[in-house]
Amino acid sequence: MEKKFDLVIRDMLRFAAIVLLWLAAYVSAGVFDFFETYASLWFLPAGVTLAVALTAPRRFLLAPLVANLLLAIPAVCGLLGVEFTNHRDPILHGFRLYVIFTGAGLVARHLIAVSLPIRDLKNQLQLIAIALVAALLGALSGVSLHAAVGNFPWPVAWEILLPWAVGDAIGTLIPLPILVPFLMWFFGRGVQAVLPEWRVIAFQLVTILLAMFIAFWAPSRGTYLDSLFYLILLPPVIFAVRGGLPSAATAIVLTALLTPPAANWFGFEGERISLQVLLLLTAISTLMIGGAVSDREVAFDAIKQHEADLEEEVANQTKDLRDAFEFQQHLIRSIGHDLRQPMHTVNMMLDGLVIEHKDTPAGAPLEQARAIGQTASGFIDKVLAYAKREAGRIDIICEEFALQRVFDQVLQTFEPEANQRGVILNVIPTNHQMTSDANLVWEAVSNLVQNAVRMSEDGLNVTVRAEIDETRIAVHVVDEINCVEGPNGQAGFGLELVRQIARMLDAKFTLKPNLASIEFASA
Repeated sequence: MEKKFDLVIRDMLRFAAIVLLWLAAYVSAGVFDFFETYASLWFLPAGVTLAVALTAPRRFLLAPLVANLLLAIPAVCGLLGVEFTNHRDPILHGFRLYVIFTGAGLVARHLIAVSLPIRDLKNQLQLIAIALVAALLGALSGVSLHAAVGNFPWPVAWEILLPWAVGDAIGTLIPLPILVPFLMWFFGRGVQAVLPEWRVIAFQLVTILLAMFIAFWAPSRGTYLDSLFYLILLPPVIFAVRGGLPSAATAIVLTALLTPPAANWFGFEGERISLQVLLLLTAISTLMIGGAVSDREVAFDAIKQHEADLEEEVANQTKDLRDAFEFQQHLIRSIGHDLRQPMHTVNMMLDGLVIEHKDTPAGAPLEQARAIGQTASGFIDKVLAYAKREAGRIDIICEEFALQRVFDQVLQTFEPEANQRGVILNVIPTNHQMTSDANLVWEAVSNLVQNAVRMSEDGLNVTVRAEIDETRIAVHVVDEINCVEGPNGQAGFGLELVRQIARMLDAKFTLKPNLASIEFASA
């Protein structure tokens, strides 16, 4: 853990570094003397002030003001090579601009809550709007102050308002995309400035210089080439489209910094305000395009990540399904070999014991044991059949057969059990032919009838009948079970078997109180 003294020293060094950064930006205004002084003096310091307000902890917010107030000291001005006729001017204008641009940064940071670093179009638009409003307020307050103290008349103030505002806007906008992430890193906020590779920046530099040469030199060859002046706009826009916001940031900074000396070098003779406006429009359009392209890249990355996550999830689910299928196959084999075969052996032994002890006191218990064994064996057979169908190991064999054949099997199989329970089993004859898998149809109907018979009490009726029209063949199993405890009389594993068979045969299974129906399409 850092000592308090070390933290103080570190903060003092950071504070001094911000002051030096601001002063360096102020001194660099001399490089842009191609424009009028009032339009370029605050070219970069305004951007530094706004960037500090956006990113710095509160204890560093006064650094831009301190830097500005240092200009009121003649020794500092002499060291920097700056001259003032009245050293009170830096104090007056320093407070004015500090309030405007720091206030704009704090509004963006706390009221609008602009996300930093600036990486998308929405935040880029918000910051552009804030910077333009701050630049307009700075220019308006500046000309008003000069006119009020008599430095120049009001008509002149309104005349220079536009170039002054454009200069402030350029100086505010241009450094933000690079300066904001740099300052966030500088203040230890876990963000590193993302810039293109040096090869990309070198290519940008060469391309921008070539565009400027054509833009400034071509008009001197003839008025018909004047439109090439707008070639300055193209390289930053192209780099923004190709590389997003990081590439747009470096391209617009290079364009803004190189335009004034290049215009001087090539002897630009056009309207200087038009060049300023072109720079401002280039900065705004480049940053907006860069933000939009970065948005698109983020969206594409999110889609790719989502696709990768989906692929991983599908792979995991596929593995789980494969494991479940293998377990199911193992379970089917285990039940078939380790449970069904011994159960059949036990049933055969019970059959022999029932015959042997038929007329003895042990006959009745043995008969009950045999009935229980046969029920358990039948349930195991149903489970195995269900598992095989779910695993796709059962082929559907469609053939034409008489529905009455199924009804006869129902009567033959379940009438003895119904009579034993005192249940009246009514099977209504039918002469209809249908095309389906006869074995699956029999299994579905038999499960419904078995459920109804076993759950019915003495004296109740169970009726099996067919309902036929041009579009469907329905087999209804009607019972008279009291449904006080539930909505349906039928229950149990047999119903799940019926649902499974209905899905396999494209049939519709319906379960209502005292009525279970399986409906097949007529063919």
